[in-house]
Amino acid sequence: MNAQALEIAEDFALLDECRAGNQAAWRELYEQHFDFVLRSSRHLGTPPAELDDVVQETFLVAYRRLSSFTTGRFTTWLYRIVANLVSSRLRRRRVREALLSLFGRGEADRVARGPDHAYQSREAQGEVSAVLAKMAPKKREVFALYELEGLSGEEIAERVGCKVDTVWTRLHYARADFERLARQRGVIS
Repeated sequence: MNAQALEIAEDFALLDECRAGNQAAWRELYEQHFDFVLRSSRHLGTPPAELDDVVQETFLVAYRRLSSFTTGRFTTWLYRIVANLVSSRLRRRRVREALLSLFGRGEADRVARGPDHAYQSREAQGEVSAVLAKMAPKKREVFALYELEGLSGEEIAERVGCKVDTVWTRLHYARADFERLARQRGVIS
């Protein structure tokens, strides 16, 4: 048996233990793959301050979705989880930075707020509202609940009456629409 086949067989034995609820197996799985997930996160552009969060979130997703992993190398599957999480965080950061700059909460504004901050904030809210008004209702709803209200995917799914996967799909397209529409209006560059 070659090294790769042996690795796959050992991973599947450990994963079977994890699926059976063996906490020691989960701990072993975590310890075996922690460095890999940490390095992957770092290489994909996760800021140092967020590395621990991405690692923990990766293993949480893996725990929830372990039943969907049936073939191949576990590290390949785990890497896809890391890559998707990092990509999602980078997109969220871009959108949030655009929103913060619109609302006058950019880096320069945190240092010193001028007397016309309230006026600029109202103007920014008007711009965001105008962009949101041009979005499809279902996308706008998910975008507003997630980006502006800070609700989780599960909370949004419950409120709008759809699956969590549908929330994430709508949010993905809503972010793209928001950025495109905001650029068209000249709100963001």
